[in-house]
Amino acid sequence: MINCLIHDHVYRRRTAELSAFADKIRFVLLADDGVLRGSRTGEVVTDPEIDIAFGNGDVWFGPQARLFLKTLLSAPKLDWFQSSAAGVDNPGLQKLRAAANRYTTNHTQSESMSEWVLWQALDWLKRGPEHRANAAEGVWKPLDQRDIHGSRWLIVGYGSIGTSVGTRVRALGGHVTGLRRAVSPSEGADVILPLSSLEEEVAKADIVLLSLPHTPSTEDIAGKDFFAAMKPDALFMNIGRGKLVDEGALIAALDAGRPSHAVLDVTREEPLPADHPLWTHPKVTITPHDSPQTHATLLRADETFLANLARYVAGEPLEHELD
Repeated sequence: MINCLIHDHVYRRRTAELSAFADKIRFVLLADDGVLRGSRTGEVVTDPEIDIAFGNGDVWFGPQARLFLKTLLSAPKLDWFQSSAAGVDNPGLQKLRAAANRYTTNHTQSESMSEWVLWQALDWLKRGPEHRANAAEGVWKPLDQRDIHGSRWLIVGYGSIGTSVGTRVRALGGHVTGLRRAVSPSEGADVILPLSSLEEEVAKADIVLLSLPHTPSTEDIAGKDFFAAMKPDALFMNIGRGKLVDEGALIAALDAGRPSHAVLDVTREEPLPADHPLWTHPKVTITPHDSPQTHATLLRADETFLANLARYVAGEPLEHELD
């Protein structure tokens, strides 16, 4: 019998589908109270020997993420881990990749994250904060606004998330330049260029979006020279990793007048300390790394896991398996 660790929310959502594997898989359920239970009788499991596992948003955004990670890292024979993330640059995921015999990624966050990008971009282009401030004071004051149509976007890191953003921006009439290592035509982009074109392309863009993983070569990619090259009326956004940005350089650049505004879903330190100057800066919008956190994302991740679970049991190749 194969022991599979999942969050109990996953089991409740997908009981019918998971029950089809009952003759081969014993599901060990992690609850938010920190107790591990068997799915069949609800018995408390004190010393699980986990063979496979699914780590999704229920786990990582819940109160027992550390217990989940500890349980898997102490497993003597973790054969397969299904991630709900596209990347593996998170320290916990890196440990799981090293521990697991097989590791599969997930690209189902792209839709939710690209909608988050459009929401933030439109709120800035249409001067949402000023409209809301005026409404709160009962002030009727029409404001000049800007459109996505005709705007120039630079998406730095053009993978599945960047492609999803680019497709939506182009559908609204924006021009999209994507930067990545592999230079070849890609859906949703007017042009794909190498990362070496960064400084030149930053100077042309109305909206610059970082969608890169964190590596030694990408750390602080957005620094003093990067921001100095941006247009004074441009928007800077980061949905990649916090360490892509030199936050001191960003604050100095905003104070100096370029770019116009910054929207960050990720920061170097998470959670961001309450006394950090980014929180109170008038030209910064922050969300707590929750751009992919929707119910639809959870469902799509479930479906990826279920499809790969069927392949695993059948001895077939897994989708999105890393070498």
